[in-house]
Amino acid sequence: MTTILTQGVHSGKPFFESSNGSLYCAPVVQNCNISRCYNCKDISVWIHDKIVYPNTKIDIKPNSDLPEHIQALFNEAREIAELSPKGAAALLRLCIQHLCKELGESGKKIDKDIASLVSKGLNPLVQKALDVVRVVGNEAVHPGEINLDDDKGIAIKLFGLVNLISEQMISHPKHVEALYGDLPEDKLKGIEQRNNKALETK
Repeated sequence: MTTILTQGVHSGKPFFESSNGSLYCAPVVQNCNISRCYNCKDISVWIHDKIVYPNTKIDIKPNSDLPEHIQALFNEAREIAELSPKGAAALLRLCIQHLCKELGESGKKIDKDIASLVSKGLNPLVQKALDVVRVVGNEAVHPGEINLDDDKGIAIKLFGLVNLISEQMISHPKHVEALYGDLPEDKLKGIEQRNNKALETK
């Protein structure tokens, strides 16, 4: 009986154990525990060594400048990252796919979209970040050399990369354009004339 119990515990799954070895007694649920926080007094439910309630999100929020549908994907990835790093990585890859479309690319093949962005002068740092999310996201849904089950930390780092990409591609240009637009009209006309002269001398 002890061997069966040990095997059940090590399986990481909840299971029933018959009370006193009798099938006629109410079974006892094993590998499922409830704890209570000393500080907030809230209850947590554990299956083996993982908390399943309350659902724990990765503490990285999406860049607020991301479109709402991309933020929704990002937050969905946060919801499942602890339980399914592969699923989170795949969702973050999808975030990049949608982001490429927002930046004027097709949104169909990320590799081609990144190449197109590179041809338009994409920052090499952003290109590397895009390719990391693309490659790891691909490996998450196809058998590959990167095992996210063994190194969940890789999937967690992708959240930061998606935000870095969106900051460089959306937030920074947005802030620069806002400040530039606030310059006095005569200064803007002077800048435009200077730029036109520079183009004429080429």
